[in-house]
Amino acid sequence: MPLYAFGSNGSGQLGIGHDEDVSIPTRCIFEAPEPEILLQSSEGQGEGEGHSTNCLLQRIAAGGNHTLLLFSSGAVYAAGCNDDGRCGVVEEEPGDHHHHSLTRFRRVVVADDGTGQSCATFRDVSACWEGTFLVAAEGDRVFVVGSGPKGELGLGEGVVRAARPTPMKGFPPSGTQIVSVASGMGHTVAVLSDGSVYGWGAARKGQLGEVVKGRKMAWEPVRVDGVPFSRATGAVCGREFTVVTGDKGEGEFVILGSADNRWNVLSDAPPTLGVYRDIGASWHGVYVQRDEGVLTWGRNDRGQLPPVDLPAVRELAVGSEHGLALLGGGTVAAFGWGEHGNCGPVADEQGNVKGKYGLIPLPMEGGSRVVGVGAGCATSWVIMS
Repeated sequence: MPLYAFGSNGSGQLGIGHDEDVSIPTRCIFEAPEPEILLQSSEGQGEGEGHSTNCLLQRIAAGGNHTLLLFSSGAVYAAGCNDDGRCGVVEEEPGDHHHHSLTRFRRVVVADDGTGQSCATFRDVSACWEGTFLVAAEGDRVFVVGSGPKGELGLGEGVVRAARPTPMKGFPPSGTQIVSVASGMGHTVAVLSDGSVYGWGAARKGQLGEVVKGRKMAWEPVRVDGVPFSRATGAVCGREFTVVTGDKGEGEFVILGSADNRWNVLSDAPPTLGVYRDIGASWHGVYVQRDEGVLTWGRNDRGQLPPVDLPAVRELAVGSEHGLALLGGGTVAAFGWGEHGNCGPVADEQGNVKGKYGLIPLPMEGGSRVVGVGAGCATSWVIMS
């Protein structure tokens, strides 16, 4: 199950062995021990059913210049800028192309933090611009590493850097577990097993609710208010807004944060999402995958929203300002802001694929097929069988 990447790569965040941008999918490189799961076949798994979660790679979480890969085994691998430890890898090894960057994916293992327990497997990950959040597979531990000048780390007032993975103290609250975690550029939210939502980081636009809005930032987790339904089930983050979802069958959702209404993120939102498969957010837009098509709204000055002639989408991945769609027949299309090559080799003079979509040239060798796509901060990912 090879992984290919293209797009912004100035810190080696694509994990392809160097730090130059590329516009053609290039195979990612893993330092030993390479995850055995990459060598397993994904045959027999359903095509086009939700995320790349169907094909052994559970999640691709992208910060500004670093990337995390979460596999179904619980293993996490990281690449990209690591000058503040944000990749979760403490010791540099001889031969790195850059002293402070990982240009190949390396396994993340959290060392003994004084409790007598190390951690090598995780059940969720997320990344803000310069920070990383790792939810341990066992127990209630959440590890934080990286930088955040405005409370992004959630480790307490004035803590702006964690060079080593540091456990959050007292979070999640006793008797609860983290169901999911999501991050925007400067804030993070966690949905808990009791249906409540907590968040930390930037708050001045209301993305963490109205109660903490006047404080401008939350240095540690606070309960997010303003959710109008009884139980939250998930959340996604835009740059300065949060979408919290409830009962999928009812299409319950709420958008918290007012900054992006200049792009009609609030005013164009439907009353409900209807029955849907998945939801994602770019910096300034919302994308809902439904059986009958894709429902989107928000910023579109660079073609960030899917063009009207986009064929039926099996899977949609949403980046900061672009989208990647897996179409019928295993083809991959891209649209939006593609200045770093993240929309493929063909873009207009402004670096956009606007009002249309571009087909991505794929490395179809030996009968391989595309089983998933991903997108990050001007980065794109294709998972092959």
